Amino acid sequence: MDWKKFEQFFGGKFPFVDIGSGKLSDNWVENYVQRIVNSVPVVSKNKLIQHEIFQTHHYVFIKMNIPDSIREKELQVSVSSHQLKIEGLPEDQKYVIQLPVVVKARESRASYKDGILQIKVRKNDDDLDFYHVGIRYE
Repeated sequence: MDWKKFEQFFGGKFPFVDIGSGKLSDNWVENYVQRIVNSVPVVSKNKLIQHEIFQTHHYVFIKMNIPDSIREKELQVSVSSHQLKIEGLPEDQKYVIQLPVVVKARESRASYKDGILQIKVRKNDDDLDFYHVGIRYE
């Protein structure tokens, strides 16, 4: 197969083919994921808060150091299936974090102690299953 003509027709490079040899590249997945990860824009430019995310089999944990300049009682945490949002920051700023997996927003818990805000969110394992989708024929 002539991959160069194929790419010209579709207007872009295929990540899984080594054009020189015409063979499938072994590391195309790694290269593709690396390009996607590097192209993700920073969601928040808020320098006041630093966070770290870690995962277990069933949960995503977000740990944040809250500076003394922020009134912890004014903080509000909101979770969607893909993002976590912190409001109540100085100058009405928002801090948005893109979550690494789809989560069940309604099954979220947050706790604050000694300047640390920790949020625990259950992963949405339901999305890992395949569902039959009927085809409508016209």
